[in-house]
Amino acid sequence: MTMQPLWSISYALYTFYLSLYMKSLGVTDRQIGYLISLGYAVGFLVSLFAGLVIDAMGRKKATLVFDLLAWPVMTALYAVSYRFWHFAAAMALGNAALRFVGISWTLTVIEDADTEERVAAFNLSMTINIAMGILTPAAGLLVRRLGIVAGERALLCFASLVMTTMMLIRHRMLKETKIGREILAERRKGFAASGAVAVFYQRTFACLRARPRIKWILMAIVLFNTFNAFGSFSSLYYGLYLTEALRLDTSAISLLGGINAAVLLTILIFLVPTVTSKHRRAAMFYGLGLQAAALGMFIAMPRGRLGWAAFSVVVFAIGFGLFRPFVDSLLAEVTEGKDRAGLYSLMNLAMASLCVVMGVASGWLYHYRPALLYLVSLGILTLSAILLGFGSRADSPNRQGTSDDLTCEGF
Repeated sequence: MTMQPLWSISYALYTFYLSLYMKSLGVTDRQIGYLISLGYAVGFLVSLFAGLVIDAMGRKKATLVFDLLAWPVMTALYAVSYRFWHFAAAMALGNAALRFVGISWTLTVIEDADTEERVAAFNLSMTINIAMGILTPAAGLLVRRLGIVAGERALLCFASLVMTTMMLIRHRMLKETKIGREILAERRKGFAASGAVAVFYQRTFACLRARPRIKWILMAIVLFNTFNAFGSFSSLYYGLYLTEALRLDTSAISLLGGINAAVLLTILIFLVPTVTSKHRRAAMFYGLGLQAAALGMFIAMPRGRLGWAAFSVVVFAIGFGLFRPFVDSLLAEVTEGKDRAGLYSLMNLAMASLCVVMGVASGWLYHYRPALLYLVSLGILTLSAILLGFGSRADSPNRQGTSDDLTCEGF
C-alpha cells in the first residue's frame, strides 16, 4: 500500500475530465456508450480464463504484467488518440488487462490476511485513493489554463509515467501469497487440476452449490459494480451530465471531486474503523440507502445549482464510504479457499456481460434524456440491496476453518 498514492494521484487527476476530452475530439454520447460496452465485451471474453491464467502465472507476476497494460499503456494510448476507434483500441486493451489484475491484486491483498486485516486493507486502500482525489480541483485549473484537450493530454502523459514507476517499484516489494505458492508448486509437480476452462468452472459452480451464500453476495456485488460503472459519480457520464444537463461550469465541477474526496476521507478515517463486526451489515445497508437518496437528488435537482450538486455528492460519499470497505471484505470472507480465483473470475464474467448490454443502452438513454440513465441505475442499485439482503440472511458456511478446509474440491 505504500506505493498506492502514486497511482491514486494520477488517476484522480486524469479521470474526471476523460469523457469531456473524448467529446471535444468528436466522440458522441452514443459512442461513449459503445466504448463502455466494448470494454466490457472484451472483459467478458478474458474473464473466461482470467482465473486460470492467474493461477498459472502467480499473483505477483500477473499483477505486474496486467497492471502495466491496464493503466500506463492505456493512458498513453488515450493521450495520443483523436478518433473514436483510437479510444476503442485503448479501452479494449485496458479493460482486458483490468480483468486479470483486478483479480490478481485482490488475491494478493486478501489471501494471507484474516477478516479484520482485510477490512483494514480495503479501508486503507480507499482512504489513500480518496485522499488523492482532493487534488481533483488542480485538474480543473490546468483545464482552464490549457483547455480540455491539451490539459487532459498533459494529465494522461503524467499518469502513464508515474503509474509505470509505481508498478515497477511495488513489484520488487511484493511477495507471492501462500496459496499462490502452493498452486504454483502443484503445477510444477504436475499435481494441479486440469487447466481446461470447462473443468475450472465446473469446480467453481460446484463451490456455489456447496455454499449458496456466495451466490447471493456475488450477484449483489455484480449489480452494484454495474451501477457504479454507469450511475455513480465516478462514471464516464458524470461530467457530461453536470455540464450538459445541469449547465454547470466545466472547470468548477472539479470542486465536486474535491468535496467527494474530502467527505469520503473523513468517513474512512473516523467512522469506518469504529464500526464493529456486529454492526457491519447495518452499515452496508445504510450506505446503500444513502447512495440511493443521493442519486434521487441528482436526478431531481434544478439546473445551474452547484450547491445542490455538492450536497448530493456529500450524501453519496457518506453512503459509499459506509458500504464499499465492508462489502469487499465480506466477499473475501465468503470466498475463502483455493477456488477464490474462479469465483472472482465468474463475478467479473457476469459483470462484464451485464455491462455490455447496459453500455449500449446507456448511450441511447443519455442521448434521449440524460436523467433516464440515472433512473435505470437507481433500479439496479435497489435490486443489488435486495440480493445482498438475501445473502445476509443465508446460512454461513457450516464449518469455519483454514482456507484448505473451505475449498470446494472433490465435487
